[in-house]
Amino acid sequence: MTTKPQLPKTTPSESSQITRRTLLGSAVAGTAAATFGNFTIFSRHAQAAEPLRILCWPGYEERDVIAEFEDLHKTKVEFKIYIGGEQMLQFFAQTPPGTFDAIISDAEYVQKLKANKAIEAYKTEGFAELANYHPKFRDFAPTRGETAGTVYGIPTRFSFYGISYNTEEMSAEQAADWNSLLDPKYAGKIGMFDWYLPNLGNASLAINPGNQTPYAITDDQLKQVKEFLTKLRPQIGMFGSSNQPIAQAMLAGDIIASPTGDLDVDLKLAGYDNFSSTIPKQGGIRWQEVACVCSASKNKDLAMEWVKYMTSPKIQSKLVYTKAFKARGPNMKIVDYWDDDQKKLLSYVPDPANPGKMLVETLIDRSMPRGLPSNQPEQAWIDVFNEFKTA
Repeated sequence: MTTKPQLPKTTPSESSQITRRTLLGSAVAGTAAATFGNFTIFSRHAQAAEPLRILCWPGYEERDVIAEFEDLHKTKVEFKIYIGGEQMLQFFAQTPPGTFDAIISDAEYVQKLKANKAIEAYKTEGFAELANYHPKFRDFAPTRGETAGTVYGIPTRFSFYGISYNTEEMSAEQAADWNSLLDPKYAGKIGMFDWYLPNLGNASLAINPGNQTPYAITDDQLKQVKEFLTKLRPQIGMFGSSNQPIAQAMLAGDIIASPTGDLDVDLKLAGYDNFSSTIPKQGGIRWQEVACVCSASKNKDLAMEWVKYMTSPKIQSKLVYTKAFKARGPNMKIVDYWDDDQKKLLSYVPDPANPGKMLVETLIDRSMPRGLPSNQPEQAWIDVFNEFKTA
């Protein structure tokens, strides 16, 4: 194991990040707060006449991301930051109709927003940058509208729940197979993110490789998922509420691998080069955020301009490299705005095993969108995970 100092638990610099589920003050650093309804809306401007109001994950409000839009449209943008889909739904439900003009939603929560009539479909005609999107994001099933050429959201940012691992303890070949986590030598050495959705999705792929719809499984397949998790349970040494404690345990040598992708990004930025991550050959879960337009918005034209703005490779190059955290962008032209270190860190480099493809494209091809259970109640999946945790 490396003898370098421990990764800091705070994030004072770009070299140590937060996860998408850890709210830090830095997520809204440098903003002015304007009260709106019962909530605090974060904006770069303390006063705003008919501003665009957006409900979103951290990162979108950072100056490098939004300044060009405000300058171009001579407008002001206010942000309400949330952490997690359930908090997003809560914030939306507790504000009057018309409070928000646009929402950045995790793709699987689009169906819940639709059910609440919170968002509306819009045409993709005129979105020239979609031609530069990876094909899996160009025609994105979780957000398709009811009529051809319409969507409820366009992807803006994504990344993976593959296997992150210590290269001194696990080989690339082992990391490419979910079954490697069951090896007795790794007993008590696997760390897991404490959330049922990505973990059961990955287990679904482990028992049914290549399934393009890992959240649409039969009751028998869910039983097989439970059996896989039962085998995996002795291997689990810890559950982390965020990436940070898992990364700390990996640095300490207590944990050697985790089905929590991209831990290596933070660790490499902190100066550790003995970590990597991949999507196993059976497939892995991918999260993605999408830009939606609110049904009750009184500023829909400007909201649509903002959605179009977020498809730009230049803007995505900044969005996925914010102070909040690092991710990936669906517009493959994003590489035109990065240096070699950024390309390497986020896998936008040639894949030796697939000539003509970048490594990130191979990972996208092997991954499936995170979703919600479609053939069983959510609670049934939550119960499986809770039983697994307490076993």
